[in-house]
Amino acid sequence: MAIAKAISTNFFCLAQVLGARFLVRVQTNRLAEPPSSPSPTNAAHRVFAQVAAVPWSGRHRVATGGQDGETAFLQIKFASVKTLPPIGKQKRYALQTLIYIYVLDVDPPSNRDPIDWKLVTNLPVDDLAAAVEKLDWYALRWKVEMFHKIMNLVAVQRTRDCRPPSGW
Repeated sequence: MAIAKAISTNFFCLAQVLGARFLVRVQTNRLAEPPSSPSPTNAAHRVFAQVAAVPWSGRHRVATGGQDGETAFLQIKFASVKTLPPIGKQKRYALQTLIYIYVLDVDPPSNRDPIDWKLVTNLPVDDLAAAVEKLDWYALRWKVEMFHKIMNLVAVQRTRDCRPPSGW
């Protein structure tokens, strides 16, 4: 799992070559192979437009980690999109079919930003339950990040404790 503002085409292609699985949050509206059905808009060549055209699959409630056991009520949709590499890299990289999961806060409170996540994965997502599973995995990232932060602090402290006393 990762959060990335600039996941490159290289990442997706390397994952494909290595057979690695991923679940990342994206912000870039990548190029997409136009759908087979005609579209009334010119935006159908972009991933987010294709995902936007898909109806909502369902809703899911998640804990936000706020005070008093605060939760968020999220709408979820997902779509398999044939994603193209950037125009300048289309000779080097092949089209990839990736699953995009779009998650949107239904009625966020005024004291926090609404959840608005665009996740992409190469893991199978065939139904709402599978999409919710990936959403729950992604939501765990804060715990994973905190675990690594604590482990790094422990490692630094142990390194300090293992130094020989001064004067040796």
